[in-house]
Amino acid sequence: MNVHKPLLSIAFESKQLSYSSLEVDLYNSGINQILSAAAARGHRLHHFSMQDLFMYKGRAYAKASVIDLPERWKGDLMECYTMLRKIDERPVPLSSIDLCFFRADDVRNSETPHLDIIQRIENHGILMESLEATLATNDKIESLYRCSRDMHPATYPASSLEEALDAVKRLPRKEPYFVLKDRYGFGCGLDVHRIEFADPELTQILLMYLHTYNNLIIQEYCSEIEKGDIVATFFDGELIGSMRRTAAAGEWKTNFSLGASQFPHTLTPVQEQTARYVQRSFSESRLLSVDMLESGKVLEVNAFPGGKGLLDLYGISLGNIVMDRMETEILGRAKPASGFTASVEAKLKNQWESIFFHYKKHAELTEVFDVFSNETYQLPIQELIELRSGNSDFILSVPHSGVLLPTAYTEHFSLDTKSLLEIDLFSNILYEALGGIQLISRLAPFFVDMNRKREGTKSGHVPKHLTNPPTESYNIKDEFMLKKEYTPSEKENILGYYDLYHDILTSLIQKQKREQGYALLIDGHSMTSVGLGRVYDTGEQRGNIVVGTLDDTSAHPDIISAFSNALRKSLEPYGLQLSVVKNEPYAGGFITRMHSDPEKDVHVIQVEVTMDMYMYEPLEEDKAKRYALKQSRLHILQDFLRQAVAAASDAAKRIYSG
Repeated sequence: MNVHKPLLSIAFESKQLSYSSLEVDLYNSGINQILSAAAARGHRLHHFSMQDLFMYKGRAYAKASVIDLPERWKGDLMECYTMLRKIDERPVPLSSIDLCFFRADDVRNSETPHLDIIQRIENHGILMESLEATLATNDKIESLYRCSRDMHPATYPASSLEEALDAVKRLPRKEPYFVLKDRYGFGCGLDVHRIEFADPELTQILLMYLHTYNNLIIQEYCSEIEKGDIVATFFDGELIGSMRRTAAAGEWKTNFSLGASQFPHTLTPVQEQTARYVQRSFSESRLLSVDMLESGKVLEVNAFPGGKGLLDLYGISLGNIVMDRMETEILGRAKPASGFTASVEAKLKNQWESIFFHYKKHAELTEVFDVFSNETYQLPIQELIELRSGNSDFILSVPHSGVLLPTAYTEHFSLDTKSLLEIDLFSNILYEALGGIQLISRLAPFFVDMNRKREGTKSGHVPKHLTNPPTESYNIKDEFMLKKEYTPSEKENILGYYDLYHDILTSLIQKQKREQGYALLIDGHSMTSVGLGRVYDTGEQRGNIVVGTLDDTSAHPDIISAFSNALRKSLEPYGLQLSVVKNEPYAGGFITRMHSDPEKDVHVIQVEVTMDMYMYEPLEEDKAKRYALKQSRLHILQDFLRQAVAAASDAAKRIYSG
């Protein structure tokens, strides 16, 4: 037992305390690993189901089982759940729970009783997965709404016999079977069935499963499943590992619980791109797996993936990885500023849902031209305006790093090397390493500038380079870049990308304020080392890092001071003679001006870094070096910025913790 860490009160929610002859067995190797890690480290453990939740005198409780290891236990740390025993049963206030693993196999949808009670844990501790993540991953049709339908086997939902029969008719008939699933199934493959199109009792079979599940998924059967499937596991946006599963003899399903074998597998570039795209589409979910076929067809997304395969194949302990992260977050975490608890209905209308609703307004795939590599791709909207999950201490916006241009608009520009001067090249690489919840525009800023006011402005209080609207860009010689004007419909379409970016950013800010009482936004940019173009410092050498704070009004003074001081302090050991300045030449662009409001608990800092700190600039005299990254400098700079953001985040926590 690890006695060096303070004990936490940890609960596990699932329908049953055991699904086997063991006294404690949550029937999921990933959950059992987490349970083992928590028990081995000496944390206080409870278990309850959704039916065990109740309210008493305005407080939320669970009729919980108290579980513990024998006093002198021995054995495999990742298997010690097999020795756990129920030693007591008592009402436990949810306010006393630091961390609850919400397996939610007794949760189907938003109508499940007591969802309003379980989410109260979030007022004081961590609910993992969150209610919104749970409802999203429980719904096996959700990935079709969030991702391109071309990525999936043909799939249709059905809640009536008429819809089910219609779905069956619409399926391809390449194979004699189709797949029927419980839309909200959580049975490790037990709620997945293969049915023959030619079955004479087909109508009765559909009626039977409708009676059993109420909501069905009717899906194309892909014969390549007979070769197995691939599982990619993610935690907080990081790819933890991947493996291949093959079904047991006489079985077609590849679930480990049904006897499947598991083998090491390295994702191909296409498979990894698909898996990461799906993971980012479920940004509210921290721990999940993407199940896909070798061809890249996505079968489903699962919260709380199994952990046995990763442990057996690679020695990767999902339980220890998760518990290490949770302990770090909880033991260094500030309490929320208020006890606000949203209703379940409000949760369902949360900011994540709003984000994906806005994504749905756009075409599933767009053909784009990469102005840096001169290649053309078909990409989904989530790859053009990209949202990445991560720790929720701060939000990172990177609006100017994009190199993509929809091919429908290439004739409007002269796409030569000069156009690259209008891009904060590789700033996405620079800032992505910082973590946080990240919003990144992959669209070229000369096509749509996310850091300009939608209508432009003629205000004399705004620098000239910030006055044009998002669809009108000027090059470094102050020349209008459009060689062909947009039609009104083209302009509205382009502004749709702009609106999406700011809708997401606004939603993230609101969500963060609701969850921790404040929002901290870092707006990341890069700049040429010498002023070029419409700026007032044309031809002048610039400071290496510029902290933009609208003359110290965009954030609380303590946050600004913590960020700036941490930057300067972290520079000292390297002896690089680098400078940190404030507000010169950039005090903050439209994003900073639009969203900062310290009096209403929204704090924004704009960061500008000279390109020569991490790459050879586009105007480098040695043409062979142009655009090459300075890897060592890049890593040092990332370290500077990480320390500064951490200091700003810590300052914000101190301000709002009382």
